[in-house]
Amino acid sequence: MVRHPDDFDEIEQIIEPDGSYDEAAVAELALDEESLRSMYETMIRSRALEERGMILQRQGALHFWEECRGEEASHAGPAAALAENDWIQTDWRQFGLHLQRGRTMEDILLFWLRGYEVWDEAEFGEDGPPPELRRLPHTVAVGTTVPQAVGHAWGRKYQGTDDVTLIQFGDGAASKGDVHEGMNFAGVMDLPAVFLLENNQWAISVPLEKQIGAESYAQRAAGYGFEGALVDGNDVLATYRATERAVERARSENEPTLIELLTYRRGAHSTSDDPSLYRDEAEVETWEALDPVDRYETFLEDRGLWTEAYAEETREAAEAEAREAAESAIETAEEQTPAEVFDEVYANPPAEIEAQHRELERFREEFGDEIFHDGQ
Repeated sequence: MVRHPDDFDEIEQIIEPDGSYDEAAVAELALDEESLRSMYETMIRSRALEERGMILQRQGALHFWEECRGEEASHAGPAAALAENDWIQTDWRQFGLHLQRGRTMEDILLFWLRGYEVWDEAEFGEDGPPPELRRLPHTVAVGTTVPQAVGHAWGRKYQGTDDVTLIQFGDGAASKGDVHEGMNFAGVMDLPAVFLLENNQWAISVPLEKQIGAESYAQRAAGYGFEGALVDGNDVLATYRATERAVERARSENEPTLIELLTYRRGAHSTSDDPSLYRDEAEVETWEALDPVDRYETFLEDRGLWTEAYAEETREAAEAEAREAAESAIETAEEQTPAEVFDEVYANPPAEIEAQHRELERFREEFGDEIFHDGQ
């Protein structure tokens, strides 16, 4: 059975589903107009990128794509609460977390087109990478990123920095042993980490009730020795506040926090999935009424920060950005060579990998790159 924010006696919320809000809580956040609008614009840009990705997949330009519709507040709010020197580790569909940090749509699409990410650490300078590059590489294996990111947080603490590592994962990953080990290690070692569990209530086709018997994932935090918080994941200000609080605790006290963001995956798990085979459309309609963008628009309008004209301008700009990013990314991706599959994997490649690379080069010299095209 799908859970709803009203099912919980204690769930953090600032903006209600109807757009009404806690005035005192908003004042306490002390966010200026630019910051409030920035999160809204990130949510709109994220939705535009999602729509463009679906178009590219249907056209055959992408083999695979994941939707994020309805989960945008769980991305934009937490990212906005980070400092420039903080790091993030995310799953695939968290477009807004990256966009809010300054990553371009083109760069996100290039990951989906190329399958890996490239940057030159030599260009960072003594201050290190900019915020948009302070991210750990995506990994396809679910849950394995958590202990990897915890190791990163441990290393940064050992180096004496005041960086915080935000580690995002989903309810499906939370059933993996890797996730438990990572959080337990962070609690034992007092690491500056924030665990952002995005509970969208479906692990592909596995429903929430088959994954957890407790009332919430946030309750697990006590077993690891740190704080847990259950938050309305469709309330962007609540996700911001919970993350800001957790980041400050991690930075000043080296104490982790587990934040569960209750939201819902309204689309398919991916373009390889048909959710009509395992869930009722009625529950999708229930959560459409809780749309985070609609809710936030009502809030911003009441604050004098939103008009139909502003919304239309924002949507048109986001759609144009996504369209141009897709065109540029496809053009860039077409320039890659087959040999790039060996790049950015090993600092010191094993002998068998080097042998495969040499064999590939012999084929290319003899037959040319045409052998890799047109399905041959």
